Amino acid sequence: MKLFPLILCCLSFSLSFAQLNFNTNKADYFKVNHHVVLNATPNTNTTNNWFKYKSQIDQYSLMTSLTNDFDTESDNYLMMLSDSITGKPKWYKTDTGISLLVAGGLITAGTIMHFNTDFKVNSRDEINRYLPDFHNSIDDHTQYIPYLATYALDAFGIKSQHTTGRKLSTMATALGLNLIVVQSMKYSIAEPRPDGSSNNSFPSGHTTTAFMGAHIFHKEYKHRSPFYSIAAYTLATFTGIFRQLNNRHWISDVTAGAGIGIGATELAYFLNEGWWKEKGINEIEATNRLINESKPSFLGAKIGYATLTNTSGENEPGLEAKRGYRISFEGAYFFNKNFGLGAEIGFQSFPSTVTDDLQQKFNEVGYEVLPQSAGNRMYYFGPYYQIPFGKNAVGTKLHAGVISGPSSKVFVRELGEYDFEDNPPKEYVYADYDPKSSFSWGTGIYYKRVLSKNLSIGLYADYNWADLKYKVTYMNAFNNGEPTYFPKQDKTATYDSFALGANLNVMLW
Repeated sequence: MKLFPLILCCLSFSLSFAQLNFNTNKADYFKVNHHVVLNATPNTNTTNNWFKYKSQIDQYSLMTSLTNDFDTESDNYLMMLSDSITGKPKWYKTDTGISLLVAGGLITAGTIMHFNTDFKVNSRDEINRYLPDFHNSIDDHTQYIPYLATYALDAFGIKSQHTTGRKLSTMATALGLNLIVVQSMKYSIAEPRPDGSSNNSFPSGHTTTAFMGAHIFHKEYKHRSPFYSIAAYTLATFTGIFRQLNNRHWISDVTAGAGIGIGATELAYFLNEGWWKEKGINEIEATNRLINESKPSFLGAKIGYATLTNTSGENEPGLEAKRGYRISFEGAYFFNKNFGLGAEIGFQSFPSTVTDDLQQKFNEVGYEVLPQSAGNRMYYFGPYYQIPFGKNAVGTKLHAGVISGPSSKVFVRELGEYDFEDNPPKEYVYADYDPKSSFSWGTGIYYKRVLSKNLSIGLYADYNWADLKYKVTYMNAFNNGEPTYFPKQDKTATYDSFALGANLNVMLW
């Protein structure tokens, strides 16, 4: 399903916001006797933070790794922290800089996809294939959760960066920009919705509102922990996904909407900075969060090339499926620096091709075969073993679980030129598959490199064994212009697969 690259993209972008540690444009940093001291300037108001530092983080040792039970030749992860606090950051490493780059990237990607009709339609068709009857209105509500959470945390004594009045002003400004920009684009572009209900699809207003709320939540609470930001952006991402699952928006609509939401929020904060100046800024103690290297737990996403290595028994109707892609979400809790338990949820898809003999057979009677992609969902659980060395780690895993696939049909259609609205061609089902849940084993190796205290990237190679059970009936021949079918049969196909790709992980030290 082509919506999953969007999930990975949005999560990747959103995680990048959470990587700013103690950086502020006007802070003085210096080192004393192997300790880092942050001498924060009181009552400082910066473009990127908009709040006053009145705290001092001192005697934060970067040499603690020498007294731990880790390899003294390895680079302690905290050393990376020192690199990020030893000078004024480049503009593209600041919160505002990253936000604007991400917003521009998402708007550009959404615009490109908007003009690529084939990509949009194929993405929608794949969603409808896996979830043809999906309907859930939860996205009507999740778009507002970050706004409510911003005030709810204040009520529980968790201070945001700005006072209630200034936050309200910023939110009102952002929502006003949202209304002007999004509604103007919707009715001037007049893009039909996938369900045909109206002509105001591009961009997605729900997704814009959701990412605007998530970015406001990030701006107000990023000083507490990066996981506040990660949770907000993840919720906004799934709001966009549900807009597609409900067949209300194209993938281009939600991608551009996410970018517009982030960009409008940055503009709202910029305007309110000029209006409020030194007013409405809470005094907040900087949070000193230590990491525990001995438990490298993580949550992550994976995407890669996949191929079926052994598929005996599934090609009887004249269809073949070999090369495709795999996308999954994975997480593991480590009890120490080596051993952990984890799980993986994902899917893989393999475009089908028609054998020459089968296509020729139907061409001779005036029809063509229209293949569907073959694919399955995967659910695994099992142990992990990892060896860290410096900022790097290599590991392996052994999984057991189940795989299952969506019901799917392959059609044959009359050859010739037709008016698909007034005089559509005849179509018949050629093969009807009904897969069942089947037991599966999986294993793999991986490499990770920690980029910051919260983010790592890497490579992986996985292999999965399975015997896929399914019911199938397929066409025998045409009899007086009408198709006849073989009886439905229970079958088992060897369905082993190999995947190679990249992973992106949030480190849960």
